[in-house]
Amino acid sequence: MPIFESDIKLVATQVMDDVPEGGGAPTSTVIPDGKSNAIFKDISEVDRAQGDVSIMKVAATVQTLNTDTALGGTVIIARPPLDPNVSAALFVTNDFFDRRAAIQNRLEAYTTPGEEFTGYLLANHVQGQRSMLIFQRPGATPPTVNSTLQLSGGGNTEAVRLTEVKVESRTYSYSTSGGFVDYEAQVCVCELQNGLKHDYAGTPANRLFERTQTAAAINRMLVADAARFYGVSRLVVNASTGDLSVKVDRIDTQIAPTSTTEISITDTSAAGSSIALVRSGAGVVTLNTGALFGPNATLTLGNPFYAGTLSIATSAGTITDDGGRLKLGALTIGTASYVGGTLTFASDAPQIGGTKAITFGPAAAPIELADSASIAVNAENRRVNYPLTILPPPAPGTLRVAYRAGANWYELADDGAGRLRGADSSIGSGTVDYTTGTVAPTLGVLPDVGSEVLYFWGAKANYRDRSGVLPSAVLIRLALDNQAAQASTIAVDWNDGADRHASDNGSGVLTGDATGPVSYATSTIDLRPNTLPASSVAFTVAYSHGSPETKAFPAPARDVDGAITLNLGKTNIAPRSLALSWNLVLMSTGGVPADMWVPQNFASTKTITDDGAGKLVDGLGVEFGTITYATGVAKLYPEAVVTVPVPQWAVNQLGILGTVLSPALPGAFRNTLTGYTYVPLNATLPADASALVTADFRVAGAGTAKSQTFNQPKLSIQLLPNASEVGVPGSVNFTVGGKTYFDRAGALYTDLDPATGAATQAGSYDYATNTASLDVWPASASSTVTVNSLLTALSGQPVEYVVFRTPVAPISPGTLQLLATKLNGGTINVTADMTGFISGANVRGTVDASTGVVKVRFGDWVTAAGNESEPWFHADAVGSDGKIWKPVPVFASTVRYNAVATTSLPVDATLLGLDPVRFPADCRVPIFWKGGLVVIGNTKRLPAAVVSNGQTLSAGRERLSRTRLIGADGLAIETGYTRNLDAGELTVTDASAFAQPVVYEHTIEDMLTLTDVSIDGRLSFASRLSHDYTAGDTYVSSAVRMGDVKARVSLLFDQQSWTGQWSDSLIGNAADPTFNDIDYPITVTNKGAVTERWRIQINGSGTAYNLIGEHVGQIVTGQSLTADCEPVGPSGVPYMRIPAAGFGSGGWPAGSVIRFNTVAATFPFVVIRTVQMGAEAVNDDSFELLVRIGVDRP
Repeated sequence: MPIFESDIKLVATQVMDDVPEGGGAPTSTVIPDGKSNAIFKDISEVDRAQGDVSIMKVAATVQTLNTDTALGGTVIIARPPLDPNVSAALFVTNDFFDRRAAIQNRLEAYTTPGEEFTGYLLANHVQGQRSMLIFQRPGATPPTVNSTLQLSGGGNTEAVRLTEVKVESRTYSYSTSGGFVDYEAQVCVCELQNGLKHDYAGTPANRLFERTQTAAAINRMLVADAARFYGVSRLVVNASTGDLSVKVDRIDTQIAPTSTTEISITDTSAAGSSIALVRSGAGVVTLNTGALFGPNATLTLGNPFYAGTLSIATSAGTITDDGGRLKLGALTIGTASYVGGTLTFASDAPQIGGTKAITFGPAAAPIELADSASIAVNAENRRVNYPLTILPPPAPGTLRVAYRAGANWYELADDGAGRLRGADSSIGSGTVDYTTGTVAPTLGVLPDVGSEVLYFWGAKANYRDRSGVLPSAVLIRLALDNQAAQASTIAVDWNDGADRHASDNGSGVLTGDATGPVSYATSTIDLRPNTLPASSVAFTVAYSHGSPETKAFPAPARDVDGAITLNLGKTNIAPRSLALSWNLVLMSTGGVPADMWVPQNFASTKTITDDGAGKLVDGLGVEFGTITYATGVAKLYPEAVVTVPVPQWAVNQLGILGTVLSPALPGAFRNTLTGYTYVPLNATLPADASALVTADFRVAGAGTAKSQTFNQPKLSIQLLPNASEVGVPGSVNFTVGGKTYFDRAGALYTDLDPATGAATQAGSYDYATNTASLDVWPASASSTVTVNSLLTALSGQPVEYVVFRTPVAPISPGTLQLLATKLNGGTINVTADMTGFISGANVRGTVDASTGVVKVRFGDWVTAAGNESEPWFHADAVGSDGKIWKPVPVFASTVRYNAVATTSLPVDATLLGLDPVRFPADCRVPIFWKGGLVVIGNTKRLPAAVVSNGQTLSAGRERLSRTRLIGADGLAIETGYTRNLDAGELTVTDASAFAQPVVYEHTIEDMLTLTDVSIDGRLSFASRLSHDYTAGDTYVSSAVRMGDVKARVSLLFDQQSWTGQWSDSLIGNAADPTFNDIDYPITVTNKGAVTERWRIQINGSGTAYNLIGEHVGQIVTGQSLTADCEPVGPSGVPYMRIPAAGFGSGGWPAGSVIRFNTVAATFPFVVIRTVQMGAEAVNDDSFELLVRIGVDRP
């Protein structure tokens, strides 16, 4: 007997209420077709006011008295609710017996924890707290608004959504033998959507930024796609036979109610930051330790180190690093923090004793503002591989690639060893070549059409490895209390085990047991002992001094010859006492356009002295004028040559901007800073009121004798003399007198113990002047200085293009305001228009309000002809319209924006019975995906009419998929007619029971496999449409796959005794005899069978048995082995038939068991109805569930 439409039923489960115990096993209770509230209760006024989620479990069944197979069954929502505030979705748990509480857990598996977040919970947090503090390294990427994190600790786990994030820079201190040392940390103050459900132990602030192992961990939450939702969407563009794609209004559905609110994004930096890893020394640093390596052990190297340079020689072999992992051969035994300069061994790492030699290439980890580029994704270039060559190449560890797929953002990050990794392998992978700058990401999925692939990185152009520069000689600076020291009167004495003496030669130089320069005007002595004395040694200085005189000359006038005449107002000036200082301005920019000149520090103050013979000279002996001692009149020529870092620019194609920002070019030509070259440039005294010359001098005459003692003075070493570059914290490592020193947050340390991280504080470091001041050094040692590591930075990062995305999207049109400061000091202040276009003087850009992606170029389109000699000109950058982009770069740190964004506020989880935090912020989930099945259907109705026997109703179209006849009572009529689906006709055979008039409903359908899903609603298929479909009344449904459905006995075995455990495999010994299911199988029907595990328990007599189900319990007692067993179930027909012949002749051993399983011709699934906050739009609303099966045609 074939399967008819009337044999397919929806049935209720055990508890048809939206309560924790709701659901359970399917029952025999049929859900009537078309009956109001057959599955869900009415929507109440409270539901409309605060939103609601109802979760109901039902089942599709085949109710035939045989085991015919329903082929390739699917379930769809054929028509959505009419009320726009109500949505419906389907979900499958593949659990025949689960209840609502378990279903909820499966639903919330939409997200799952990923990698541990780069920060930890600062201090303890308690239940009910609606904020949390995250402790991070400076420059680490903070969490974003609307992001979801998971807290886990103390046996508890929960997800939290961040509604507000404030990033603060805080100063902390740690104790050392020399006192307290400050360090900076980044603290994120995060407001939470809901209060914490549990208490969590935090970790105190620590300079290593390491979480205590017993404290709570923070993990990123990833879209796991473990919970897949099925829904329906409306066709918005007519589709024709043969089309391979259609367009629908949405590709997602509302799974939980939300309300929307506007939030202000104010004064936010567009230049994201990253921690760069830059090599800071060409050689290696060597450490030795006898510490035992083993499980959970840690090592501290003192400085950051460069990826791939670690080598630890041990008795077990050489330990190296690979992409942040410690490797012993092929075995991973721990992790390496390049930025922190720490090594952590795994809990299962082997123990390794003995002495180990540790070597590594030193590096620095500066916080670097991110450069950016983008590739616009369109239908033509949509793919998973988006290679890009970045010149100059990015610094290791800084590159991030972000892409948008299915309305979610995903990110790949550079691990510092040239590999791109996501928080999960499904997000993608790739490589970055630090030499060529080629980035080759492979995205985990195809990005959305109309989105952008974004690239962010830190450049190395501003940084220089200065470890190879010869440092200044070691010196002890002695600053006398009285200025205007008298030449030839200075004597320095000390005892380092022997009496030592040095004196000035009257020409500003020390001689004797020390050398070094003397400044008579400032009374400063730079003592360079021939042998380093102990740090405890005291120095005594005897000298004579006069009365210091100072005179300022603001904006002095020039003579005809360009000189400046300065009358000191005194006569009889003491030779070698005069010092003149004046400020300088550059006379040119070395051929760099003013708009592209990056101001840097240089020797902007010139100081000269008299040579004792009436000449004014600098330290190199260059003459700048004369002084007449008798009259006190000096003549100054203020022109000087200064060495200045000049920015070097290059024009490269980088990214694809799209037609709005680059209308006449396919690619984006960018002007990027490649570095700096030191160039001698002319400078002079300003010609405006800022000019100032200052004279310090002494009138000749007898001096006053003084003596001054210096106890434990500091040893001073300028690691980078004659340059105005700033040292990068963490990059300083040098050796003097056989001791190695390294920096931590401005303090210098020596004698590092790698096993504990403890070291002796030995001084301080001035990063502005790159000067080390030591309190501790070895006595009687060589004063030779070896700089092992030093990275310096030049200030200011210019950019002429930025791309960024706002932390919250969508943003309200016309609200984005952009501000920036140009290199020449001018400002940019522009607001996007309602269409998202940004235009103003020296700026063009676009805003995608839906995604929050902003792309901005700074400059203007100009005619290319006549600009061929400009450094920003490139022949390939000229568009088809003859225009070229003239850049007007801005400082990256000054690019800031304001905007108004719209965000969703989900309803409290306790009210919904579903935690919205486990879903996207707007609580919308995708219902279409690549490889999924969809059903496109169009249903139409003929007007209601009274019909009679023999009358034929024609749909007016052929190849129908199904038809229905609906009576005046709204119920489907199942008998009294025949159908010809190919012809589109229905013929009435018996209308006597019809509720007249009747409506003839007919449907055409196509089932297709999705090959692509675009965020704009475009669905692409593997095969072509076979019908025409009209927009507005055609629906596209994602289909739940039931597979082939039929009742069957899936398992049978004998067991010697019952153990109390329901197992699908034998426990213990098999019974003897054995049930003969080959000749006498247990049989079932589609209508009667249930999904259950059964046991036949042989009674004590050995001639009868009880039949017991795991879930239905005991349904037969004392059944004779000699009689067939056909227990009738709730459906009115037997659960199964157990033939007596299968037991054979004679009795069975008492207590023996026959285990078998039955599978029902039933498919349970979950229906979710979501009610958004809002007024009722439809008085009597409904949606249509459809079970579709194929049958074997006779």
